[in-house]
Amino acid sequence: MLSPKQQEIRDREELLLDVAQRMLLERGFEDLRMDRVAEAIGVSKGTVYQHFGSRDDLLAAVAARSAATRAALFERARDFAGSPRERMGAVEAAAEVFFALFPHHEQAERLVRGAHLSPRISAERVATLEKSTQRCFGVATQIATEGVASGDLPLREGQSVAQLCVGLWNLYQGAFLMRDLEKFMSDPAVDDAIGTLQRNARVFLDGFGWRPLSTEVDYTAARERALAELFAVEAEAAGLR
Repeated sequence: MLSPKQQEIRDREELLLDVAQRMLLERGFEDLRMDRVAEAIGVSKGTVYQHFGSRDDLLAAVAARSAATRAALFERARDFAGSPRERMGAVEAAAEVFFALFPHHEQAERLVRGAHLSPRISAERVATLEKSTQRCFGVATQIATEGVASGDLPLREGQSVAQLCVGLWNLYQGAFLMRDLEKFMSDPAVDDAIGTLQRNARVFLDGFGWRPLSTEVDYTAARERALAELFAVEAEAAGLR
């Protein structure tokens, strides 16, 4: 159990992260400044530095916290009632919820993982971020492995569960990149990044032969059920229901 002082420190750190996350959403990374974060909650800039060694370390802490939220959403999706492929669809619904609630995350994570920032970020932040990413892969790997065991996912020579999961992750990250490009491009596919992700994921899984195929099951209905049963509060906050 935390002492009152330790709880006070933790609560203040969470408040600092809340403010930093809001600033990222409203102004972007370039305008995220320690003095502005301090001013927003009425503390000195030195107090902010007691929690985070640099602006980059603060950015990493925001990314690590949102990544942990994503992992928790994925793990909730793992227990969705349905076939292995429908459960993977629930993971896609979790990704959609996260996509809507944390639009800054992928850009922040790319910055954090960049070599030019790493000297100013604590190893603990990077390790926390990596652990959350591995939790997401663990969920996808478990579901795909169960698909193979059930006979729904008949992997052919040269195919693997890891290949499938990496492919889905690449589609997911590509959707974030597409959204980052919206202000520079006028293209219907770019304007509907998450819809494009959903369609491409279905084509991708059909290509692996993961049954039931999207021509056999209404995965849009399964997505709606996942949002209602697993993510009702988050989906409403994200404007998805």
